[in-house]
Amino acid sequence: MPHFGEMAIVSPQFIASLTVLALAGWFSLWLRRRRRRQKPPRRAGTVALFTVSIVLSISVAGSCVNSYFSYLPKVNDLLDLVLGGQPPELRQALAESATDRTAREATDGELVRLSVPDNGSGFGRSSAMVWLPPQYFQQPNNRFRVVYLFHGSPGVAKDWYRGGEAGRIGLQLSREGKPAILVAPRMSRDWLDDPECVDGVHQRIESHLLKDVIPAVDASLRSVTTRHGRIFAGMSAGGFCALNLGLRNRSVTSTILDLSGFTRPTHSGGLKALFGPSGSDAARQNTPAEYAGSLPRNPAMSLWLDSGSSDRRVLSDIAAIAPVLRSRGYTVVERVRPGAHTYSVWRPALHDALRWALAPRAAAGQP
Repeated sequence: MPHFGEMAIVSPQFIASLTVLALAGWFSLWLRRRRRRQKPPRRAGTVALFTVSIVLSISVAGSCVNSYFSYLPKVNDLLDLVLGGQPPELRQALAESATDRTAREATDGELVRLSVPDNGSGFGRSSAMVWLPPQYFQQPNNRFRVVYLFHGSPGVAKDWYRGGEAGRIGLQLSREGKPAILVAPRMSRDWLDDPECVDGVHQRIESHLLKDVIPAVDASLRSVTTRHGRIFAGMSAGGFCALNLGLRNRSVTSTILDLSGFTRPTHSGGLKALFGPSGSDAARQNTPAEYAGSLPRNPAMSLWLDSGSSDRRVLSDIAAIAPVLRSRGYTVVERVRPGAHTYSVWRPALHDALRWALAPRAAAGQP
């Protein structure tokens, strides 16, 4: 029997149970109203029943939305969102002796928080959510490849460990002999921001990644610091981030995992709001659909382009750019799986993409 925190809250059974309870509440209120002439009901009881019925009805609606997007698949994810829990700081976790660590940390890896200073990007001090595989503690002399997970918009770094279940996926791959450090940095100052991971007029996200995040990871963790040691991955707006930042910084990474990302900026305020009135050149330089055909053949790149079968616009973008990237000599894998623009697609896509990316052939830039 699964632990309470591991129980699924996106299952039809869970939603059906909430629906039955809500209907029972409203039916009880209806019965009270029918019996009012015979025996007036207690007002306090009626108010309490009405309140419970409203809460249950809202819960049903919220659960239906959550079931579609699969953002909070388990009870633990909901509790984490409500309570706002924070993982331990990296230095604190690493300072503990191996004998003091719990069996869970030793066998399941550990989620920690890495402080990220501002080294000139203007982003300000921030933090990244880092998952360390079990081998990080068991093999103290080894270095590990790093997967940078870019969140969507709206979104926050921890989305990858909630709806994305990155920790579970990382653990599964670790047990298959493919351990990696997973790093989910903040790619916007606020969860509602849409900076497209570029150096725009309001936020310099590309500089934040290159000047702040990656140096902090390499300085604090036993990471592989070559381009083959870094993988850029993202979903939705984060998929565009991985594609654009990876292609623009080929000396930094050799592997890109684009999950349902577009091939051009889609800022809600338009490109002028993103780059400024005179930013047409910057806009073109951050539009893979336009610059992909002029990319040099070296250094070689490996790309995994994944999307749901109902995500028509993304599918169109992928179909257009994939042959262009192949014409530059890059390795390109395309995958289409059942689903739409949701975590139900991104979870299995991350698993499959990482299994491919962490294989020795991918590290060597081979198909």
